Amino acid sequence: MSRRRDAMGWTQAENDVADVMIWLRGNHGRELSYADIAVGVGLPDGHRLRRAVRVVRVIAANRGDRLERFMPSADPARRDSARRRVFVTRYMRSGHGDEFSARDAMSAARAAMTSVKDMHRATTFEAANPHSLTRKEFATMAKAADECITKVAGLDTVGEQAVRRENTSLLTQMIADLEARLTEPAAG
Repeated sequence: MSRRRDAMGWTQAENDVADVMIWLRGNHGRELSYADIAVGVGLPDGHRLRRAVRVVRVIAANRGDRLERFMPSADPARRDSARRRVFVTRYMRSGHGDEFSARDAMSAARAAMTSVKDMHRATTFEAANPHSLTRKEFATMAKAADECITKVAGLDTVGEQAVRRENTSLLTQMIADLEARLTEPAAG
């Protein structure tokens, strides 16, 4: 597949990512919707922009910065024409953060723990499957997922300003279920 390059040797996608990265870094800490980014960068609000934003998120993480996930704006003035809250993100340089950042981090942590729980369930099943081709490897992965879940068991002790109790109940219940299974006497 041939990709067209400009005079500098960059593809359109690479130029899009560079434009979005430079613009977002210049707007550090501001709540920005896709529409805001599109206007600021001069790209249409569509697939090209969303692809560039996904790549910028990875680049930011590699730099030690963070492009937060899109979440509803806490600002009551940020509404669309149907009076719905607008989803926004923020580019945060390393060392900066606040309540919005903490909400984003907790949301990401809950999503990750759900994935780890799914991984634990699936790898435990395959490790116990006598027809599995890689039982030993799945057992190792299941053990790693189990240790991860056990390691974050104290997550519900994070301060009230960062975690509302109703947001951690599912995670706390998952961990309690796992600990109960671990302490059950072996059937035999």
